[in-house]
Amino acid sequence: MPTVLDALARSLAAAADYNPNDVVAPVAVLWPDGSGEWRRVAPLLAAHLPVLTLGDFDPERNTGPSVWIRAMLAGALETRLPEGQTPVVYLPGVSRAELRAVDECPDHLKPLAELQFRGAFFSQVSHRDWTLTAFLQSENGGLGIQVAGGQATLAALRNAAEVVVQEPVEAVRARAPLTAAYFNELLAPDLNRQMLKWLNDPESERKRMGTQVWKAFRHNCLQSLHFDPELDSALSAAERLGAAGDGWQAVWTRFRESPASYPALPDLLRRAKPAATGNLFDQVGECWPQDNESEENALRKGLTDIGGLMPSQLAHRLLELEQHHGPRREWVWAELGGCRLAQSLGYLVEALQLSQQAMPEGDLEAQARTYAESGYRVDLAVLRALACVQEGGDGVAVSSALQSIYRPWLESCCESFQNAWTAATHTQSPSACEPAEGRVYVFVDGLRMDAAQILINILGSPTTDCKIDFRLAPVPTVTATAKPVAAGLTESLGPGPGFSPSAGGETPLSAERFRQLVSQRGMQVLSGDETGDPQGCAWTECGRVDEIGHLDGWRIAHRLQQELEPVCDRITQLLTAGWRDVRVVTDHGWLLLPGGLPTAHLPEPATELRKGRCARLKPDATVGALEQPWDWDRSVRIAIAPAITCFVSGKEYEHGGISPQECVLPEITVRPTVPAVSVSFENVKWAGLRCRVQTAGSCAGLLVDVRTKASDPTSSVTAGPKALDAEGSASLICADASREGEAAFVCVFAQASPASVILQQHTTIGWRGED
Repeated sequence: MPTVLDALARSLAAAADYNPNDVVAPVAVLWPDGSGEWRRVAPLLAAHLPVLTLGDFDPERNTGPSVWIRAMLAGALETRLPEGQTPVVYLPGVSRAELRAVDECPDHLKPLAELQFRGAFFSQVSHRDWTLTAFLQSENGGLGIQVAGGQATLAALRNAAEVVVQEPVEAVRARAPLTAAYFNELLAPDLNRQMLKWLNDPESERKRMGTQVWKAFRHNCLQSLHFDPELDSALSAAERLGAAGDGWQAVWTRFRESPASYPALPDLLRRAKPAATGNLFDQVGECWPQDNESEENALRKGLTDIGGLMPSQLAHRLLELEQHHGPRREWVWAELGGCRLAQSLGYLVEALQLSQQAMPEGDLEAQARTYAESGYRVDLAVLRALACVQEGGDGVAVSSALQSIYRPWLESCCESFQNAWTAATHTQSPSACEPAEGRVYVFVDGLRMDAAQILINILGSPTTDCKIDFRLAPVPTVTATAKPVAAGLTESLGPGPGFSPSAGGETPLSAERFRQLVSQRGMQVLSGDETGDPQGCAWTECGRVDEIGHLDGWRIAHRLQQELEPVCDRITQLLTAGWRDVRVVTDHGWLLLPGGLPTAHLPEPATELRKGRCARLKPDATVGALEQPWDWDRSVRIAIAPAITCFVSGKEYEHGGISPQECVLPEITVRPTVPAVSVSFENVKWAGLRCRVQTAGSCAGLLVDVRTKASDPTSSVTAGPKALDAEGSASLICADASREGEAAFVCVFAQASPASVILQQHTTIGWRGED
């Protein structure tokens, strides 16, 4: 696992990055350290980078005065620096400001002063020296790990610097916020942690401890654990750890807190387990990884066998499996990804229990509302059960179990809903989209009701308020038919070929024509990261849910959250830009059944166009399937696959038919819980390398910066962002004269979210006049 020292070495190496088309390679990376906090850390970097340290002459330690460093960089001495790596010049006790003030630079530093023009600085984005605290905490170039405030914490961190940097980054992150107690613990580690580190890598850990620490460790082991690491092997220790007696329970508890920090320990435990004796005292235990694997194998068979049980036996057997295997979700192996079937089992039990709550019969509105409020939870539990397992035996076992747990409910649910649908009197399906000032519509293709709940969970924030409602989809539930309805284009379009309406003639509605019609309704059509004018109304599209479903089948369960995160980011971006609310709309849902939806026969000669769950029939065709009129031309007949069947075999994921999963569509309204920020540029002027910015509107708590990449705070060309004053103005200076003439952005953002730009404007660095 990468350590803090590894991350520091990477950052130092990255400071030497340059554009070969623009400048020559830097001769060195200058590492100023005015406070001298890195003195004990710098020597540890020798295995990563060539480091020359300013100090008393000691060539064996790569330390010497300024003249010696200059000679080393010039290659004028017998000792040569390795080729292919930019050397680092570490300057303890010397700040960047002190080196840049050439006229006032002390004599012993003057030979190095000119290196700032031929080299590169290793400094923060603000051009301040990196401190230990800054490197741990900073999101821009550092590790983003919170450190508690106070002088005691700072002093403890400086004392423990040599130890802290050798810790794995994730292990340090797991202890955030870092306190003085944590750093002091690293200096004098407790026995449990020290034992785990030794078990993880006995030879390296003993070398790291050194003679004195090893003696202390051995003494503590003898006293507390009745174990001598000098005479006994790591396998003997692992056997005692697995037995969890004589003080070893505390060591095991410590392992459970952060198992990923000791990656070699599972294999050691595997090899250390005593041979089975075949008597009643051989019990399965959490401590042995092979016991957990054996239990997973047994559960795999148990879930596979469920597929053949009668409904009366199903619930009893599934609860038996849960009672036996459910506790393993709390085992350490669950955190390490070794209890996937046990985790899936919990959701399978939830799906079964929820499915036993019958959906209402009869009225379409009642069925739709019940599904929107609670019925979707069965589908959501199934998705979560599938997300726990991968392809292969685990996937087959869960799919087999779902054929008995989920399929009967799904079939009954869809049959009841189709009966209610055909009994209801339908008119043209209502639009999801009416122009409204301050509202932006975000269209997500294939956002089923359970997926909408996942999106709401991702959006969960004290700064936003989410409300969800539903509407019914048009028939058939395919994008070509339903998306124009969602966009409110029913008055602009008429019948077309296949399932697509037309703006006139026989040509299907194109994407370009769709955007034109949306624009004609008085809505801005936003692409990419455009945020538009929040005083108007807009339409934008985001997400690939339906595309992934068709490509991956049941494996969409693995990717659904990942696919919805960009939708969440887009919503946040739009709200931050000042929109009053965001309305998330969709066109259709979908059915999902691992192993494949059953097949229904439909004579191919009777159809003009056929998809998995629907088909457009020829005018004179006679078929036995359920028929519904097409919403865009009610004289056109659409064949609907009965219940959960498909007209095309081999489909796990499909839509186009009539079911609550396909037809009950979520509508999510997201509003900020705090007033939206409304700010605009009045003027941007350059005077030399000074940029003066004047804004209008609500600017409290906002900052402004000049960047070459708008959403990347590290691309700033200034000494750091400036807060807009009460009049909405700020003045910034480009710190590098060589950037004059470069294209950039003037960016306004909230202090807490420097990467979420509220307002941006193109500019040219140093350009005189108004942008």
